[in-house]
Formats: sequence, structure tokens, C-alpha cells
Amino acid sequence: MLKHLSVARFAVIENIDVSFESGMNVLTGETGAGKSLLIDAIGLLLGERASSDLIRSGCDDAQISALFQPINDSIKQKLLTLDLPVNDDELLITRKIKANSGSVIKINGELVTLNILNQLSDHLADIHTQHDAKRLFNQNTYIDLIDHYDAHISPLKSEYLAARNVYLKAHQNHTSLKEEQHQIKEKIDMLQYQLEELERHDLVVDEYEALEERLQVLQNFDQVFSRIKEAHQHLDESGATDNIYDAKKALEDVSAFDEHLKDYTHRIESAYYELDDIQGALFDKLSSMDFDPEELERLETRKHTLDTLKRKYRMDINDLIDHQATIKQDLAQLTNYDDALLNAETELKKAYDAVYKTAKSLSAKRQSVAKTIIQKLKGELKSLELKNVQFDITFAKQEQSRFDDASVFTLKGIDTVDFLISPNVGETIKPLRKIASGGELSRIMLALKTIFASHKQLNLMIFDEIDSGVSGYVAAQVSKKMKQIAKNVQVIAITHLPQVAAAADHHYHIEKTQIDNRTKTTIRTLSETDRIQAIAAMISGDEVTEHSLKSAKELRK
Repeated sequence: MLKHLSVARFAVIENIDVSFESGMNVLTGETGAGKSLLIDAIGLLLGERASSDLIRSGCDDAQISALFQPINDSIKQKLLTLDLPVNDDELLITRKIKANSGSVIKINGELVTLNILNQLSDHLADIHTQHDAKRLFNQNTYIDLIDHYDAHISPLKSEYLAARNVYLKAHQNHTSLKEEQHQIKEKIDMLQYQLEELERHDLVVDEYEALEERLQVLQNFDQVFSRIKEAHQHLDESGATDNIYDAKKALEDVSAFDEHLKDYTHRIESAYYELDDIQGALFDKLSSMDFDPEELERLETRKHTLDTLKRKYRMDINDLIDHQATIKQDLAQLTNYDDALLNAETELKKAYDAVYKTAKSLSAKRQSVAKTIIQKLKGELKSLELKNVQFDITFAKQEQSRFDDASVFTLKGIDTVDFLISPNVGETIKPLRKIASGGELSRIMLALKTIFASHKQLNLMIFDEIDSGVSGYVAAQVSKKMKQIAKNVQVIAITHLPQVAAAADHHYHIEKTQIDNRTKTTIRTLSETDRIQAIAAMISGDEVTEHSLKSAKELRK
């Protein structure tokens, strides 16, 4: 149970130290005195997110600590699981909220994260805030209420979420491939067209240069032929080579007498053989030259075709040949797309079957738990003067969807849950969120908290005006219900109902004062005499009368 609470520099609370007892503890006081602030402080120790706005004006930080003693075996086991120290039979949680650097959390002196604190607090306490009853107006919270009831649901939910993550990844991969399908087919069509076009023209390495050279000859055939013939004639008819040969012979006869003449002889001899070779080559060239107008036309057409390809692809012919090879490689890869899509679809179906199986197991467990909640809740509601109430928890029928429909797998599973109620005899059972009054919602929530407390074996239950909207005889039944819960679990309740305050084992009064122009919240434990006064004030509206005092004493009996 919560043995001691210390709150410092927290909103209007400057410094409060309060010890609580086992059984039923109530907090009373004027609206705005700071009752809910104490509950908020405890909530921060149980894992609620902190805000620097909660730090008291003019201070750098706020600090809250709570000592729980004794603690049950589930808390001790959880501490061991979280690798946290177990100090005899007590648990100390402290939290410091800093203005500029978040908060520091310690459990039994060990620094921990907010996530670890939340894991522990699930086994430690349950807080009902003033807004919790309104959760019953929100259909999306119903699954959470069911899941919170039975710890066996948590591992099934974890298994489902793991399978869901695998499914969503497979779904994303499959969807991406399908979205690319049209683009890929367009790309394949384009590449196939390009490949067919290039292959149709039988491109050859260095072909273009050889083609240009041959065209130069054919396009200037007459001039080339006549000039070659003229050159050959000069060498042949003028006897140029014979004269050079004779010159060589003349010098050869006297070269033995002069080394220079010997050199000249060799040089003239080389020139002779070179010219003789050129003369023969020119003759062969003339003999082989033949102008073919069809060849010229064919080569000009070929050059035009190649020029067109070069302009179209903005590449030289040799580069186009390399590009052709690249296209073949790309097509080979792209044609594997169908196999990739088929594999992705197979993986998606496999992941779908797995996540659907875990979702069905989770749903089946929830429906089983829901039946238990229905039976127990009906009994609790009768004791809260909802004797003729009909209550049901329904699960929308889930038809098996297509394997590629990810929308059915939400973070909470495939279930759509609704709470149905008929408060009065003869009324059709309808959704709770549509027909229940505020007082009915409060009692239903109290009934839920009652069965949750008995099932989860918590150390502490906190109620912040869970009795809102009820009065008279019903208020007395609410107080009895809280008293019943307090037999097994420590209860701390904020209330404005005298019936609830009178039923408590311990009564604390919170008030707000002004000291040195600063607002300050204080808390004190009431003696029996003070309790009678406080309850009388609640009955009569602060102006205590003899009648209200008498009524207060009657309530305390």
C-alpha cells in the first residue's frame, strides 16, 4: 500500500508530507484546493508523462516520492524481472521534474526509464480520474478495458503485434512492386523497341569511320582516278625510275674512292626501290579501281541511317553498340520482375495467414474474458442499485479479408467491441455510450474497477470523484462498494459525498491558504470530532447546523 507521499514545489503545493493507512482513505476539501493535484502527483509516480508547467512558480524543479509498504509478491517478482533492487518489503519511487531537462526517475534508488516505471506500475496501482467515466463514451477504449482485466491477453497481443509488423513489411513490399508494375512494363516496352531498332541495323565497331573513308573515294572517284593515273604516268613514261637507277650505277663505280659517294649511292638505291614500289602500287590501284554507283548509293544510305541513330541517341556508333549490350542486361533484370512480384505475393500471403491466426487467438481470448466481465459486472451493478440492468459486450463479426487488405489489422487487433446496456426493464439494449446517464456511467466504472481490483491483486486503487453524478441512497451504495474494495486493496478517494466520506477508515482534509502573497496547499488528518464537522459541512454546504451535525453523526455510526 501507499505508506507515505511527499510532494514538493508542485503547482500550488509547496511542500506536503502525508502518511496513508490501509483500508479506505478519503480526501475532502474545497474545489480547487489541490485534491486532484495530489492524485496527479501519484500519477506521475505511476508513469504519467510530466510537464515542466507543473513546477511551482519561481522554482527550478518539482520532486515527488512515495513509499509503498508492504508490497505483494507480484511487485517483488516484477522488480526482479526488471533487474531492480528488492528492499525487504518496501518500494520507494522518486521523480524529479526539471524545468529544462525532463525528469529523473528512481526505483529503490536505481535510475530507470519511464517505460520501466510503467511496467512496474501496472502491477502496483490503478487510478480513476475525473475523466475516466467519460471513457465509456468512447467505443475505442472498450478493448483496452478488456485487455487490462486479464494479464494473459498481453502476451497474445505482443505475438499479434510482432506478426502484424512482419505482415505490414511484406504488404509494403508487395504494394511497391505493384505500383511499379505499370512503369516497369513501359520501361520494358521502350527498351525492347530500342534493342530491336539497334539490332536491326547490325552495328559494327569502327564501321562509321571506314564508311566515311570509302564514301570519300566514291564521291570523288573521277578526280582520284585521273590524278593517280597522272602520277603513275609521270613515274612510268618519263623513265624517272630508270634515270635514278642509272644515277645510282654511276656513283657506285667510284664509291670505293670516297666514303660520301658510297652513302649517296645507298640513299639513291633506297629511293629507286621506293619509287619502283610506289609505281607498282599505283598501277595495281588503277587496275583495281572501279566506280559502282549502286555501292555509292548504298553507302550514302547507310551513312544517313547511322547519322540518324547518332542524333536520336546522342551517341557515337561504338557507344551505341555498348548501349545495346546494356539494354540486354537491363531487360534480363526487368523480366525477373514477374518472379519478384510472385515471390512478394507468396510472402504476403504467408504473413497474412500468420497475423490472422494470432489475431483470431487474441480475439477468442478477449471474447472469453468478456463473458467473465459480463457475469461479474452484473453482480456488481446490482449492488450499486442497477438491479434491472442488462449488460452485454459484443464483438463485431470479422469476415476474412483479402490477403492484401491491411486495414483490418489495427494496433488493437481485428476486434470492434461495443458495450451495450438497458438500464430499465422493458428497454431495448443499446450502446452504452448513447443512452447512459452520468450517474450510471460512474457506477458502471466503479463496478469495472471493483472486478479489476479483485482480479489483478493491486496494492492501491485511487478514485478521483468516481461518485460524481450520484446522491442519496445510491451514494450510500457507492460508499459500501468502496468500503468493500478497501477490505483487500488500499483505497484513496477524493469525494464530495458525505456518505462516502463517512464510510472511510481515514479522513484527510485539503485546504488552500495564502501566506506572504503565495498560495499554498496543506493537508491534515482529521480526528473524529473534525470528521463530524467536515461531513456536516458537506451536508449543509459549509454552514454547519445542528441538523447537519446530527446527520453527520448518523452517517458515522
